[in-house]
Amino acid sequence: MRIDRKKFKLSFRGKGLTKWNCPTCGKGLLKIKPGTFHHEQTRASTRALRSDVDWYPEWIEYVYSCLLECNNPACKEIVSSSGVGSPHQCVSFDDKGMSYNDYEDRYYPKYFSPHLKIFDYQKNLPDEVTDELDNSFSLFFCDRPSSANHIRMALENLLNHIKIKKYRIQKRKRSYLSLHERINSLPKKYHGIQELFMAVKWLGNAGSHSGNTVSADDVLNAYELMEKLLAEVLDEESKKLMALAKNINKNKGPTTKSGFA
Repeated sequence: MRIDRKKFKLSFRGKGLTKWNCPTCGKGLLKIKPGTFHHEQTRASTRALRSDVDWYPEWIEYVYSCLLECNNPACKEIVSSSGVGSPHQCVSFDDKGMSYNDYEDRYYPKYFSPHLKIFDYQKNLPDEVTDELDNSFSLFFCDRPSSANHIRMALENLLNHIKIKKYRIQKRKRSYLSLHERINSLPKKYHGIQELFMAVKWLGNAGSHSGNTVSADDVLNAYELMEKLLAEVLDEESKKLMALAKNINKNKGPTTKSGFA
């Protein structure tokens, strides 16, 4: 399922219903709780207003905070949010329908608590994978390199989950394999999705090295690839369990001899 990128990249007006889904129920949309939205100009912004003769309204910078409430009556989760904002030029109309240039304050989130879920992952994923995905989601709006790095960690933990070896032993010494080497060592049954593993790795690497520019689209690309990868890996596990069930049914009981274990 493709991620709706617009709702994670666009600004909002600081009032009413937003396009963000509730992180708890996933069904409702988050609406700004009346009376909770507050914003103020930053110190640098107010100083520029007083001192620069070439000042423009676009130079204004805000910080904001607010509470959001899920509009699903069965949920009503409360989410806190904070971020930044500034005026944006827009077109307005007077009583006679004549257009004129105007300004509208727009806001960009940096933090949510609880954090938004950029995509839904499977419930049967191990905690080591979901914890890193959640860490990535929580940092998406404020620190994209770190967000990408946590996707890389989720990928490492996914390889652990499917029991891909982490180290080699040479001359009685153990040395850890790189993520690239681990992906190259995937067994044949995963060769059809090896490109997915590699693509997520490269995007995660971009967040691991200082100085790299990581855009919102880079991280969203990693999320879409990871979502597909998780579906494919779990489908492999599902096939294995279905084959086991078929074998048990064929034997009308256990497929191995009973022991004392």
